[in-house]
Formats: sequence, structure tokens, C-alpha cells
Amino acid sequence: MLCTSTAVRAVASETRLLHKIGGSNLAILLAAIFLIACAEELWWRFIPNYLRVLGASVFIVAVYGAFKDFLDAIYQFPGGLLTHRLGYRRSLVIFNSLAILGYAAFASARSWLVVVAALPLVMAWQSFSLPATFSLIGGTLPKGERSVAFAYQSIARRIPIVIAPIAGGIIITRFGTLSGTRLAILLGISIAVVALIVQSVRYRVQPAPKNSVRIGALLRDALELRPRLKVLLTTDVFVRFGQGIAEIFVVLYVIRIVGVSAATFGWLVGLAMATSIAVYIPVSRIADRRRREPWVLLTYAFFALFPLLIALSHNAWMLGAAFVAMGLREIGEPPRKAMIVDLAREDRRSVDVGAYYLVRGVAVFPASLVGGALWKLAPSLTFVAAGTVAAIGTALFGITMLRRST
Repeated sequence: MLCTSTAVRAVASETRLLHKIGGSNLAILLAAIFLIACAEELWWRFIPNYLRVLGASVFIVAVYGAFKDFLDAIYQFPGGLLTHRLGYRRSLVIFNSLAILGYAAFASARSWLVVVAALPLVMAWQSFSLPATFSLIGGTLPKGERSVAFAYQSIARRIPIVIAPIAGGIIITRFGTLSGTRLAILLGISIAVVALIVQSVRYRVQPAPKNSVRIGALLRDALELRPRLKVLLTTDVFVRFGQGIAEIFVVLYVIRIVGVSAATFGWLVGLAMATSIAVYIPVSRIADRRRREPWVLLTYAFFALFPLLIALSHNAWMLGAAFVAMGLREIGEPPRKAMIVDLAREDRRSVDVGAYYLVRGVAVFPASLVGGALWKLAPSLTFVAAGTVAAIGTALFGITMLRRST
């Protein structure tokens, strides 16, 4: 209930604030991101443990993680295409509606098979809405304000992560993994319905695109990303592959190996997100005025450090240091997203963004399977491998992108 009441109170004030950075559609989009993040983060990070209680093996958890990343990949391009064809309002309302259906399936699941089968619906908002978000920010704001806009977008996404996992962890600790997770999902559905109503009523209707483009032409164009965007994509793939090796297993390691409660895990996630929120705006303002690349390099470095610190953790205090590093992974995320928008073609921005995340996701989705195989050898090995691969991507970015920038 804490997240529900916070979400309802925050929508009005956040919408007024964000209206100043780019118009009512952008403000409503960010308010919807806030609400849906609150809905999902009550339970999303606990799903691997939920799967285990429903009878899934570690291998199935790895398959779930890989399937999630695969959907995140293949949804990006159709998300960009639907946004181009339907406009922001209709496409985002559709994505929100599909996600709510998936939440309901998760809450009613009596087998891990139902959870895996419903994942394509649950992922609809997260994946389909991303190109629309990038396109809206890129089309609304000038280049010198985009990092800050993405910082607001990230804050809207992460304020709920400070609150919701704590509330979800308390619920799960109080009622048990099975009943507690289901209750958290039901609370999330109520918040997601509010987000759907906000979007349905408040978005300004946009005219259909004048330049209707055939799907085949869009697919061909998507292969023609600008060279610097391809360099950013290549380094991003290494870093995210490292993240993908370990990310789905973090909750299992923290709860089952280190031995802390679900409520403590929720507090650790909240600590990470509070750290992220603290750095977003000042870093983004500097990046907009100067260079974005050094901040991207720093965020990649923390992607490498976080899993290594997890592997070294033996108690809640050590985990606290690791989760601060997790929060600092976001220090350069708004500048990175602004770089993507800057380097995308203006007349195909949503398509280029969709193509970028499609390629990244297809390359990264098997990472969870690698993590699952390493987990069987030794759980800590999963996190050491994750940090090593991310470190390779960090070094590659430092060598290539920084040398190319002026």
C-alpha cells in the first residue's frame, strides 16, 4: 500500500514538474513510467525465487532469464515500428494493456510453465515502449537538453525502485514467497490500471505520419546505423552480456547463498536506486554542457565492479557496498541514451533506437544460460565471469569511442 499511495500522490506533482522539460505528452509518458515501474518493482525482482518455489530448477530460471532478454531484443524493432505507424498514445496504451494481462497470469500461476508462457505479455511495456520514449524525447527537446530529459526519465523509473522492492520484500517475508509474491502482483495490477487510465485520457492525439514507409524499407534502413552508433552498440553488447550472465541470479545469491531475507534484499535494491537518483541530474547537466563519453565509460566500469563485489560478499554490510556500486552503474545511463538519440537519424529515430536494442538484445539474451551453467560449478563463478566480460566492454569503449570523440 505504501507504493500505491506514493504513486497516486506523486503523479500530479511529477507531471507539473516534467511538463516544463518538453510538453504534456512527455510529462504524461514519464508519469506513466513512474506508475508502471511502481507496479512491477513490487514483485519483478523476486520472480526467480517465485519460480523456484513453483518447482523450477536453476536451469529453468536461466531459461527464464534468457527468454526475457530474447523478448526484450525482438520486441524493440516492432515497438519502434508500431510507434512510427500508430503514434505514441495508441501504441503505449496497447503495450500497457498487454502487460496488465501478463501480470494477471503471473499472479494466478500454479506452475512455473505459466510464468514463462506469460512473459511475452509482461514484457510488452518494458520493451515496446522504449523506442517510443527515445523518439518522443528526441523529437521534443534540443540536443543540449537530452541527457537531463533522460535523467528525469530514469528518475521516474527508479523512484519506485527505492520504495517498491522494500514494500514487496516486506510482503513476501510476511506472507511467504508464494502468497506474498501473488499479493504483490495484485497490488501492482491496481497501479498499472491507474497508469492505463492516465495515458488513455491525458495523451494528446497525434496525426498519423505523413511519410508512410513500407516495413521492408524500414528493415533495410535499420541496418544502416551511423558508424559511431555502431561503435557504441558494440561496446554496449559486451557490457550487457556481462550483466546478463549474473543479473537473474542476484536475488538467488543474496537470499539463498548469503542468507538475508527478502525484506533485506528489498532494502538493498532501494539503496541502489537511491544512489542512482542522487547522481542523475548533476551528471546529466555536466554531460549536456561538455562531453557524454567519460560518463558512459564510468557507468560501464561500475557494471564490471558490481558482480565482482557480489561474489566477495558474505553479509548484509558487504552487500550494501555492492548495491551502492549497482546504483552507480546508472551514473552515465542518461548520457548514453542521449548519445543514441544524437547519433540516430532524425527521420528514423524510433526505428534506429529499435534496431539498436534489437541487435543488443539478440546478442545478449544467451548470457543467462551461461550464468546458469557457471552457477552449477560455483555460484560465485557466475559473478566473477560477469564482471570480467563487462570489464572487456569497458576497456573497448575506452580505446575506441573516447579516441574518436573530439
